[in-house]
Amino acid sequence: MAPSSHARSATIGEEYQVPAVERAFTLVNLVAEEGPRTLAELVEASGLNKSTTYYLVRTLSSLEVLRYDEQTRRYSLGRTLVRLGSAASSSHDEIAAIKRAVANLPEAFNVTIVLYRRFDVDRVVIVDKVERRSGVTITVDIGSPLPIQGASFGRAFLAFDDSKRVDEALRNGLHAYTAKSLTNVSAFRRELSLVRDRGWALDEEGFALGVSTVAAPIFSADGTVSTVVAAVGFTSLLNGETAMECGSVLRSLCDELGVPHE
Repeated sequence: MAPSSHARSATIGEEYQVPAVERAFTLVNLVAEEGPRTLAELVEASGLNKSTTYYLVRTLSSLEVLRYDEQTRRYSLGRTLVRLGSAASSSHDEIAAIKRAVANLPEAFNVTIVLYRRFDVDRVVIVDKVERRSGVTITVDIGSPLPIQGASFGRAFLAFDDSKRVDEALRNGLHAYTAKSLTNVSAFRRELSLVRDRGWALDEEGFALGVSTVAAPIFSADGTVSTVVAAVGFTSLLNGETAMECGSVLRSLCDELGVPHE
C-alpha cells in the first residue's frame, strides 16, 4: 500500500536535511548569540573539526553572511544577514507602529526619520525610514550597516550600554569621519553621560559634513534599547533651538512607544 502524502512529506523532511547547511547555521547562530569569534573559538564551541569550520566560514564570508576582521581575526555577522534582517524587521508590528507615530515629523522638522537597530557591538543597521513627501530630502538605504560611533544614532545605543560594552566599542579609539568628529574618548564618554541624562543625542556634522542628526532610544521592558529613532537633516535647518525641540519631541514619542526614560 502506497504511503500517504503526509507520511511521504515527513519522510522527505527527515531524509533531505543537508548536514553542510546545518553546520553552517550552527556557526552563524554561534556568532549571532555570542558575538565575534575567532576560528579556534568556533571550532571549540561547535564541536566541528578545524578544516570543516575553516571552509564553512570562508564560504559564508564570500557570501557576506559572515564578515572577517583581519585585525582581530574574528568573524562577525555580515551584510547579507543585515539585509535579510531588515526585511524581516520591516514587517513587524512594532516598526509599523513607530512609523505611524513619527509620520508628521519629516514635514514638521524638514528631516528624514530613520529607524536603527543594534547589529553587533560595533554596528547598527537601518531598518526603516520615513521621508518628506516633497522638497529636498536626505535619503538613506534600508539594510545599510553603520558604525556605532557614527553620529547621534550610535550614542543613543552606547549611552545605555554597560561600561564593559562601551569599552569594547571604543577599544580602538574614535574614528574621525569629518573634521568635526568627536575623537577624544574622555569627551565622548562625557557626551554619553549627557545623553543618558536627557534621553536623546545630538550630532552636528560629526558623521557627514552638512548633516545633523538627533536621536532618541525606545526602551524595552528589560531596560535595553530596542530601536533608535533619529531625525536626519541638513545642519542649516536642524540646529540650535530646532534641534533641541526635535530632541524633546523624539523623547516624548519614544516614551509613548516603549518604557519611559527616567
